[in-house]
Amino acid sequence: MARRFWALKPITLAFTAAFLLSACSSEEETTTEAAAPIIRPVKLFTVDSTDAVSFRDFPAELKASAESNLAFRVGGQVTKLNVKEGERVKRGQVLASLDPTDYKLQVELSQANYDLAKVQFDRTKTMLSQRATSQAQYDEAKANLDQAQNALQTAQNQLGYSVLKAPYDGIIASLDIDNFEYVAATQTILHIQNIEQMDVVFQIPERLVANVRKVALEYHPKVSIDSAPNQTFEGVYKEHRTTPNETTKSYDATLSLLNSEKASINLLPGMTATVSLDISAISGRPTHITVPIEAVMRKQSNEGQKQSVVWIYNPVSETVSPRDVTLGDMTQSHIEITSGLSAGEQIVSAGVNSLANDMQVRPWTRERGI
Repeated sequence: MARRFWALKPITLAFTAAFLLSACSSEEETTTEAAAPIIRPVKLFTVDSTDAVSFRDFPAELKASAESNLAFRVGGQVTKLNVKEGERVKRGQVLASLDPTDYKLQVELSQANYDLAKVQFDRTKTMLSQRATSQAQYDEAKANLDQAQNALQTAQNQLGYSVLKAPYDGIIASLDIDNFEYVAATQTILHIQNIEQMDVVFQIPERLVANVRKVALEYHPKVSIDSAPNQTFEGVYKEHRTTPNETTKSYDATLSLLNSEKASINLLPGMTATVSLDISAISGRPTHITVPIEAVMRKQSNEGQKQSVVWIYNPVSETVSPRDVTLGDMTQSHIEITSGLSAGEQIVSAGVNSLANDMQVRPWTRERGI
């Protein structure tokens, strides 16, 4: 029995040693795995500059190139209203007339006073040449003649003001009175518009308005009208306001519509349109950089101001670091970077809010079959 025990002892010792070695090895592997840092995968985007045309659409509205509220400069009863709404008129055409009776009488009275003053002046002038009157009497006669002449001219003007004429070729947009109504001086009678030449009014942001006049003559934006979807027109710069809109902080700009006579429909003020601007041409930067919107993070600086930041990937150290950038215009999925990035750099394009400075990362690659 003792011999059997001593025969099994080496075998027992061997199993015990093997078990202890295995336990130590597992503990070391566990410790090593726990100490290994976790390197986060990140989705990268390679920055590239492009010369491609970058168009941006702006809602717009058609407007008459000239429009006016017309009124008589004198009051009276309207006896002739020669136009109706929607009627086209020519420059100088009579639109409406007042009863001229009182104004004609005033002209006749002023004419009689003028004729009398003219006779008296001529007589005094002759007498002065014969030394039969004084210089003072001559001056008085001359003053009376001038006053009579001015009164006659005023009466004639008043008679002329009783007739309202079209200041330019256009269309009667609206009438504010009916025939035979009594109207006061400067009371609006009708609204006239020149629609032979149409304008396009829209709003542009402040970053672009500074360069509008620099490219005004060289660049013709595309204009599409909602009522004529199969046609595209061009516009040329006309004017822009220097005071921004209180609500949008954008500036009103006006284009003159070219070749509007070729429109398949009658273009009228108030029709909606779209102006397509080449941002590269307007801003004067033919080469620009765009990145995914998700790559840009907003943070607050030490001074309390908001800053736009992207995370730059360093392929040598495999770390990321933040960099301030300046934003431009935004499209549906990308945003323009006007400064802070160069072509060829790599940035993190997703999950930027969980990154830290000098954080070690690895490029994320799509698994095959996913």
